[in-house]
Amino acid sequence: MKMNKFRMVWLPVLSILMVLVSACGQSSNQQASNAAGGSPKAQEASEPSYNGEKLVVGVWGGAQAEAVTKFVVKPLEAKGAKIELVLGGTGDRVAKLYAEKGNPSMDVAFLNIYEAKHAIQDGVAQEVDPDLPNFKSLYPVAQQGGYGFSLMAMGIAYNKELVKEPIKDWKDLWRPEFKGKVAFPSYPGFEGDSLVSMAGKAFGRTEKDDRANFDKLKELKPVPLVYSNLDELFLEMKNGTVLAVPFFNSYVNQYIAKGFPVEFVYPKDPGPVLAKNTIVIAKGTKHEKLAKEFVNMCLGKEIQEYYAKELFFGPVNKEVKVADDVAAKIVYGEEKVNQLKSLDWDFIISKRPEWAQIWAKEILGK
Repeated sequence: MKMNKFRMVWLPVLSILMVLVSACGQSSNQQASNAAGGSPKAQEASEPSYNGEKLVVGVWGGAQAEAVTKFVVKPLEAKGAKIELVLGGTGDRVAKLYAEKGNPSMDVAFLNIYEAKHAIQDGVAQEVDPDLPNFKSLYPVAQQGGYGFSLMAMGIAYNKELVKEPIKDWKDLWRPEFKGKVAFPSYPGFEGDSLVSMAGKAFGRTEKDDRANFDKLKELKPVPLVYSNLDELFLEMKNGTVLAVPFFNSYVNQYIAKGFPVEFVYPKDPGPVLAKNTIVIAKGTKHEKLAKEFVNMCLGKEIQEYYAKELFFGPVNKEVKVADDVAAKIVYGEEKVNQLKSLDWDFIISKRPEWAQIWAKEILGK
């Protein structure tokens, strides 16, 4: 009888103790979960979901689109987003931004240095957001006029087998052996603007001395090739029809890697021209948060390193590290970035209609 009473008293007590132990175990497990990475709700909050959102991005095709797809598009689509890449040139993207001002169908656009600047000034693209996590890691030049994505130098490429005395300065293009041997780009475009400007700056003038600069440029005639296709340009350089061409280090090094006998030089006087591929977010986008995450990922170390090592584009992220042999081929490091010369793009763009006529009649005309 006493034993029964003992059991009756202790059974409820044991039940209470088991509940307490169970509660303590749950608390310990919860603490361990928090220490490992937070509660499921906290983890969901730190990983935004973009289910049902679609972002339209205008970008160049080929290797660049492939890189953006690998390092940016696929990770975002894993979070539920749908990313549509519209491939083509910057002219199409600029026209679309302006035509759809205030109600854009394209949310993000890759542009060149002056197109991005003017798109922001004209209210079709947003100002940069310095609160993007990767923004603080950018070189100052990549924080202005849109989000700088990659850096190039406009310098001079020449046939190293046929040119006996290496080119060092912009003035060297006017050496007698290069008369009739310098390829010209089609116009209008960055390359032509740079060539006209350097025809002045190399001789102590500025972009605003454009009449004198065109006269100096005419001294290089006859023009052996007006290029629009890079394969054609480098084949003509290989066979000697063209000995030199003002061009971008990134693309020249891609052809050097293919075995073409060319050399790229960063001209010392007054220096190589700054070329910057730039990203803008359309003003009025309905997917601003997703657009900013897309841009932030483009500025991250992973894709920036890939662009540097595989495509020879200079990284805008200061934290990117590359081997010495790669660094020698790209715009890399504070010193090299600071050597790049910006042109007076506001003046140049204002003169383009006039320059296009001069180019057609006096440079390419007989």
